[in-house]
Formats: sequence, C-alpha cells, structure tokens
Amino acid sequence: MSRLPTPSSRLPVAGTSRLTAASGIVRPTPRATPATAGGAAALKRQASQSSMATKRGRLDTSGSSDGSSTGRPPRAGSMRPPANPGLIRSKSVANLSTPAGRPMRDVTSRVVSRNNVKAAGTVGGRPGAAKPTPKPATKRQPWDLKGQIQDMDARHRELMEQLQLTQERVSRMEEEKQQLEQGVREKETITAEVQSEAQRVSRQLQDREDQWESERRQLQRRLSELEAQREDSETQRAALQRRLTSLQAELQAKTDEADALRSSVAQLTAAQATVGAQLSAAQLTVQQLTAARDQLEATLRQRDATVAELEARARREETLRRQLHNQVQELKGNIRVFCRVRPLLGEEVTQAGGQIPHLQVTDERSLEIGKAAGAGANETMSGRRREEGDGKVNFAFDRVFPPETSQADVFEEISQLIQSALDGYNVCVFAYGQTGSGKTHTMEGGRDDELQGVIPRAVSQIFDACAALKEKGWSYTLEASFLEIYNETIRDLLSTSKEKMNYEIRMKDSKLNSKTKEVYVTNLKVVTVTEQADVASLLERARQQRAVAATNCNEHSSRSHSVFTLRMEGRNALTTETCHGSLNLVDLAGSERLKESGSQGDRLTETKNINKSLANLGNVIMALGNKQDHVPFRNSKLTHLLQHSLGGNSKTLMFVNVSPREDCAAETLNSLRFAAKVNQCHIGTATKRTK
Repeated sequence: MSRLPTPSSRLPVAGTSRLTAASGIVRPTPRATPATAGGAAALKRQASQSSMATKRGRLDTSGSSDGSSTGRPPRAGSMRPPANPGLIRSKSVANLSTPAGRPMRDVTSRVVSRNNVKAAGTVGGRPGAAKPTPKPATKRQPWDLKGQIQDMDARHRELMEQLQLTQERVSRMEEEKQQLEQGVREKETITAEVQSEAQRVSRQLQDREDQWESERRQLQRRLSELEAQREDSETQRAALQRRLTSLQAELQAKTDEADALRSSVAQLTAAQATVGAQLSAAQLTVQQLTAARDQLEATLRQRDATVAELEARARREETLRRQLHNQVQELKGNIRVFCRVRPLLGEEVTQAGGQIPHLQVTDERSLEIGKAAGAGANETMSGRRREEGDGKVNFAFDRVFPPETSQADVFEEISQLIQSALDGYNVCVFAYGQTGSGKTHTMEGGRDDELQGVIPRAVSQIFDACAALKEKGWSYTLEASFLEIYNETIRDLLSTSKEKMNYEIRMKDSKLNSKTKEVYVTNLKVVTVTEQADVASLLERARQQRAVAATNCNEHSSRSHSVFTLRMEGRNALTTETCHGSLNLVDLAGSERLKESGSQGDRLTETKNINKSLANLGNVIMALGNKQDHVPFRNSKLTHLLQHSLGGNSKTLMFVNVSPREDCAAETLNSLRFAAKVNQCHIGTATKRTK
C-alpha cells in the first residue's frame, strides 16, 4: 500500500468537475482592439484584473478538501473519509490485530474505502443526485473594468464559501475518524468482519488517493496557466504579495508564540518544583542565619566593650604622646634657628645669570658665604666657626633651606612645634633679616594655596588637629589678635574703630596659676574664631592696614613689627583635663643701614626705631645666653611683648632670612652672625600650662 498523501497535497474527486466549472474564470473572447491609445490601456487593465481573479480562484480552490459547491452537509449515517486519510493509520490502529493474526490496519482501510465509494456516488448527501450545471459567466466588454472587478469579487466570495464548507466537512471527517477508532477498539473481537471492512476501506483510500493525485495534476496545470497571466498583473500582485507576506509572518509569529507559551508552561512547571525545593532550602538557611545573627550580636557586644577599652587606652596614649613630643622638642633646643635663602626674582635672575656665587648651601644644616664680587683684596670676613684663606665663612643652623625650597617644605619642619601650642605650651616663631630678604613671604605668603606662609598653614593645622581631637573628648576655644609695633607704638590691625586708642603692655595673673604672670595689651581687639575662614578674613584685614613704604633697599618694605597671636584653651570632657597654649607668629621689620637705605623724614625715623628695637632684641638674646640677672625686656615694646616667648617658658624658633643679592652680602653676614648667637642661647625648659 503506497504512502497516503497529506491533505494539503490533494483534493476530493467528487468535486473536481464542479470546482472547475465553478471557478468562474472565463476568458473573454478577444475583440478587435481600438486604434486609439485609450483602448490599449483599457485592454491592459482588463488583463491585469483577469489575472488577479484567476489567482484568487486558485487560492480558494487549493484550500477545498472535497470540491463540492453545493455546501450541503453529508447524509446521516454515510461513511466519509477523514480530512487527512493518513491519520487513519495511526499507532493506535496499526498496532491492533485480529484473531486471525492479520493487521488491523488492513481491516480499517477496507472499511474506510467502502465508505468513500459510497460517498463518491452521492452529491450533496443524496445518492445519485445530478450535478448542478454552472451558470455561464456573462461576457463583459473589454472596457467594462468595473464589471470585471465585480465578477472577480463575486467569484472570490463564492470560493471562500466553498472553502468554509470544506473546512466544516474536514472537521466532521475528523469526528468520524475518532468514532471509527472507537468502533475499532469496540470490535476487536470481531476479527473476520473487521479485516474484510479494513481491506475494503484500504482499497477505497487508495482509490481516493489516486483521484486526489489526478486532481492535483489538473490544478498544477491550472497553476501553470495562472502563472502565465501573473506577468501581466505585476503591479497588483506586488501589493497582494506584501499583504500575504505580512499575514504569513504574523501567522508564523503567532505560531511561534504559541509554541513558546507551551514551552514556557513546561518550564514554569519544572521551575515550580525547583522553587519549592529552593524554598525549603531557604527556610533552612533562615534558621541558620538566625543562629548566626544571635552569635554575631554577642560578638558585637563583645566588640563594643573592646572598642570602649581601646578608646580609653587611646586617650592615655594621647597624653603620653604629648609628653614624648614635647620632650623631643626640648631635646632639640628651646630656641632653634632656621635659615632660608630667598630665590632670585625678576631682573635679579638676569643680572646674576641665575647663579648665587657668594652663597652656597652645603647641606641641610649649613651654608657658606664668601666675598662678594668687587670686594677689596685686603677685606676679610670673620665667622663663628672658622675663616679660610679664600675669605669664605661657614655657618651651621638647625635647618638651612636653599632658594628652591617651597612654602610647604618650610612649614613641614615646624609643624611639630605648632602642635605644642595645642598641648598647652607658649610657642613663638619670628622671622628676622634685612629688608627684602623674604620675611613677610615666609610668614604670610601669597593668596594662592601653594604660596601660603607659616601663619595660614599653622592656623589650618590647628583647626584640623582640633577636629581630630574631638573624638578623644577634647574641645578648644580659639581667640586671635593681630597688632604691629610702629615707631615704638602699638597699633591694632583688627580694629575697625576710627577712635584713637591707647595700647599698653601690662601683666596679669595666669588663669591656671596665680603665681605666674601673663602679658597682655590693653584695649586690643581679640576675636573668637571657629573656622579657618574667620582667620583668613582677619589676616586680609591686617594686611591692608599694616605700614608699608618704599626704600632704596625694598620697594615694599615693612616698616613695623607685626605680631599674630592665637590663644587656645582646651578641655577634655572625659578626663576633665584642661590646657592653655598660645602661638605667637612675628614678622619683624627688616634691618637696613641708613647710608644704603637713603631714608629721609618719616622713613629715617622708621629706620632708626626699627634698628633700635632689633638691637634691643639682640641685647635680650645676649643677656639670656650669658645668664645675666637682669634681662632688658622693657627697653623696647617688641622685647617687652615677647618677654614670655623669649624667657624660659616658651618654645621659640627664629627664621633668619637672607637675600641672594651680592650687594647685600655685608648685611647678610650680619644677619647670619646674629642668628648664630641666637642658636647658641639656651634659655631653659618650657613648662606646660595644664591642669
């Protein structure tokens, strides 16, 4: 028995002749074409529409399964073949067997074939009914394009109705197939009759298969004819093809979506089982995590106790650190001296060729000064350590900064000293040197962050340290003041009052110890500062009010001594410890010789007072170094104000600034000699003011 074709490849035999007649495709009899261009165009449109109608008819007939045009339902009790004859040979039927040992599929085939033979003799469900004669198509004129289109639309509707009837018949055949299978299972015991019927049905199916194959060949020939007409209707076909492609894609998409949904349902079913297992595992994990949480909470409580103990230890170590830090500072000496060489500026670089031949920084603790260019052969220069045959003199200090040293590097060396002020010590840093040697730049610096001097950097460090010490229970109150000593007169640089005030240096009892005295200035404005920006505004106000004038030695020479004081009072809420410290940052006026400065009038008076106060400063340093009973602090306002900074109760550092100019070599030598004497002076051990 040959393989049964699928329903999509064949049509029933009963409706073949009627389908051909009902297709409604009648080729119009060609008429004489008009000679005009309009007639040719009409003929072309007619041919295109005719091809379109033909294609519609082909599509409709290809979907029909029995070819019947009557649309009548089959007669009750008649045996009709299923929509897909190949399905009759399913596994359920093929695996059945009769008592005689013959396959059940042969019996079923004969039964279906016998029913097909009976159905072949009926038309519309009535045996022997005559086939209706198709109504001949009305012949349209070649120019009646609208009528031709109406004919094609009518034919299209008729074919669609036939397709619907065929589909209904296929459905009924499917139901009959199921009934047949049920009947086969019920009549398994009746082997002989079932075998006979199956063979007969099989023969009928083979006959129907041959009929369908014949019809398929006929439709194939018809398809070839329609393909010939397709060339004449390319424009209409393109639109229909796009629509057909879209519908096919949509159908395929829906089919794929349905397959995906079925697959998703299967996956979700499997996932549900997986989630159930995971849920059980998660519940077990929750129990484990609960136990771990309890253990962690116990660990955290133990850690908190450890942290509290460590914090107490840190406070004790902080107190010890302060003690060790101050011991280190004391071992370095109460008065330390740093030397800084100013770099060449502006025209000085061109004039000196970028070199400073008479000054050489040999290492970070010493420098060498030689004869300036043009000095006489008999001129000599005596030094602190030794004098060589070439006239060079060596000086040694605690630190020597070459011209290329940055402001940050300079401050790094004194940052530990600034920390002592927070620990409760009096700290004094002052810059000494001739005019134009860079004292103001070292102490105040410029407005850029990289050019900031000692004063703004010290303030920044103090505020940062106060913030860090808050964690250890310390809180600080900071008070700032800024004054200058001009011609032995004190002037308040922070005062905004136009009223002339009288400022005097007085002594008062210390807050921590009534037996000790503190220096203060009457009527001096003291400002409480809480952040670095407050101090920056005060420094800017003081810079605008300070006395500055031009001399032959310096175009912007400071004509006064400026003193910036920052007082700190700290309290520890945890240990009840208190400390009082102060930081004095002094920018001394530049020393200069009257002959070289060319000062006259007010400038001459300023120069005399500056040199007198600096000389008194030297006398105080000498008296302290020689351990004299009387130290002349009151000989000048400067030494009187710095009495406790220079006396034995302070940590003091002096910057000696020197100019790189060769014409200032003599004054540079004097500054270095004075600094060397200061470096040899030991004034005793500073005491910490704490309670």
